[in-house]
Amino acid sequence: MTADEAIGRRDEESLGSVRQRLATLPRERWILLGILGIVVVVHGWRILQPFFIGGDLLYHWGLTHTITLGTFPPEGPYAGLPAYYPPGFHLILAGLGSVPGLDVPTATALLGILWLPVIPLGAYLLTRRLTGRADVALVAAALTAFGGGLDLANDRLWVNSMFLVGQVAYPIYPRDLVFGILPFAILAFVRATDGERRRWGGWAVIAGVLLGVCGLIQVQLLLPIPVALATLAVARAWRDRSRWKAAIGALVVTGSVAYLVVAPWLIWLSGVIGRNGGLSIDSSADLLPVRIGFWDYPIQFGLILPLAVIGAGVGLLFLRRPDGPRPSGEPGRWSPRPPEGGLLLIAWWIVPWTLAVLYQPSWPLEDALRPQRLWMIASQPGLILAAMGLVALVEAVVAAPRSRIRRALPLVIAIVLVASLPVTVATTRLLASTWTEPVYAHLRLDRDRVPAFDALLGSRRPRPTVLTYEDWSSLAWYETGVGTVAVVPPGYAKLAFDPAVFTGHGQAERRSDLANAFRGDPAELVATADQYHADGIVLARRGPTVGLVSQPATVAAAAAGVTGTTQPVEGNGWDAVALEPGATLAIPTDATGPVDLEIRLLTGPTRDDAAGGRPRFRLHAGDTATDLTVAPDPDADFTVVKASVDLPAGAPLRIEAIDPITVQAVTGFVPDPGPPPGWSVATMTDDAVVWQRAR
Repeated sequence: MTADEAIGRRDEESLGSVRQRLATLPRERWILLGILGIVVVVHGWRILQPFFIGGDLLYHWGLTHTITLGTFPPEGPYAGLPAYYPPGFHLILAGLGSVPGLDVPTATALLGILWLPVIPLGAYLLTRRLTGRADVALVAAALTAFGGGLDLANDRLWVNSMFLVGQVAYPIYPRDLVFGILPFAILAFVRATDGERRRWGGWAVIAGVLLGVCGLIQVQLLLPIPVALATLAVARAWRDRSRWKAAIGALVVTGSVAYLVVAPWLIWLSGVIGRNGGLSIDSSADLLPVRIGFWDYPIQFGLILPLAVIGAGVGLLFLRRPDGPRPSGEPGRWSPRPPEGGLLLIAWWIVPWTLAVLYQPSWPLEDALRPQRLWMIASQPGLILAAMGLVALVEAVVAAPRSRIRRALPLVIAIVLVASLPVTVATTRLLASTWTEPVYAHLRLDRDRVPAFDALLGSRRPRPTVLTYEDWSSLAWYETGVGTVAVVPPGYAKLAFDPAVFTGHGQAERRSDLANAFRGDPAELVATADQYHADGIVLARRGPTVGLVSQPATVAAAAAGVTGTTQPVEGNGWDAVALEPGATLAIPTDATGPVDLEIRLLTGPTRDDAAGGRPRFRLHAGDTATDLTVAPDPDADFTVVKASVDLPAGAPLRIEAIDPITVQAVTGFVPDPGPPPGWSVATMTDDAVVWQRAR
């Protein structure tokens, strides 16, 4: 026999072996693979469409990029400013992003796709252990991936969902990693309390490591876990005295190992909080506390809640009768390992549920303890209990003497579809219309000619600081991790600590200094760069001009003043000043000669005014006044009005409202003076130029 023939025979034998193994796979394994395949298709299809990341993921990218620049623990947008968020998720992304051929956005997409089946798979494995039934575990996997309530408003879907269907969906968030790891950690702990006496220690260590990793990713999701694990351990020790050492030992070892994993970060964070004098966490403006009346429960929780209550009863029944319900009078089909496992699920479910019901706005850490967060935490064990309750209920209905239903499977499938289809379809529809345009705060990145900062600035260590406009500063940090002078952070990019304590410059001071730098005087720009140890200056370009003037309206109002009736307007990552007719806003500027202005106004939703949706205002440049009309952009909340003026030296620049208007910022472009002494051009594109210190 030749070598080629031998290799061919081995290939045929290997192929035959694979076919034999596939043929002998149990039916439930094929069903599980089918469910996981559907999960990948339904929840992962969005990666195939244009997808411009926004929201919290931008913040997490900023922290990840600071790690890639050699800063650990990761820092916020200002050099030296700590971030309150645990670093686990960012370490994972930074590690993947360091693989040749990958970057942080690609690593996020790759991890998101790979993680899609993990949460339902964990639910399947844990449920099978705690019930002894593969069919119940399959129902748990399906409900975990697709089940939810009947309130299909956008603020109850996707990341705001109170169920895991929104967390399974692409893209991936830190909590999605935790929801995927938790079932495996719980499963390891269950094996520690129920396995061989000499092997409990190893499983306890595994459980502790996994829980510690969860704590380093998003610690608040572990809120009910100590109570749940203690409930199981105490119940095991009380009911089976021969296992009390393993049960209590597993609890102690798991808790100790988990603490050792997360302790370095907790100790560091405690020191930072002490130095700061406390912790301030502002929630996203879109996240409002949920208050649900009793009669709203059927809409908010759908079929999941009553089924979970039935499942809790089944879990309690295991304590008296381990084979579970006996609808036909014969021994039950359940074989939980251990019988006390139902108590773990119940405690895991009840603790966050009760806290959500009792929630008060005066509670500390309101971002972590808001009801929707707590109900989301409770949903993970709740969906497993719902699967147990559904199967037990259907089997009881089928076994009833007068029942016309003789097969349980069609009824189970029908109920799962009722509990899953509406919320899954609504979530898919929402994701189809989310992040489809390159938008950040008040900016439309394409129309506003915002550069791609990762390509513009590159990556170099140690972490540099750049001086650029407030809105560009946020994007520069998100996309590259560089330090900045001042940002207006949205609710999800929280400044939990006072910049004045850690950097010597407070938030208000930073905004004021940045506005002073962009009054049009290159000397003042360089002085501010020196003050904040900036390594580079990034300016917008419009042909032969550069944007040396950039004045946020709120900062301009504080510096140069307003007249008439005005009101500040707070947005998510932006602010503005509303002017009533006759009110004026002065724009501080040192620029002289020709200046091309871009005046950004909030126009959507428009206010009722005499102009019928086309508000007017007057631009005063010295003694020259120009009447301008705003043509609102129907596809955006902000509209840019362009005007060219010729400013004499020392001439004031003012905006006067003829109709009610809301001014966000004014940017001015002047002839490019070139880099000042000691600086040189590092990069130039059609939209931006980077000045760097001459080396």
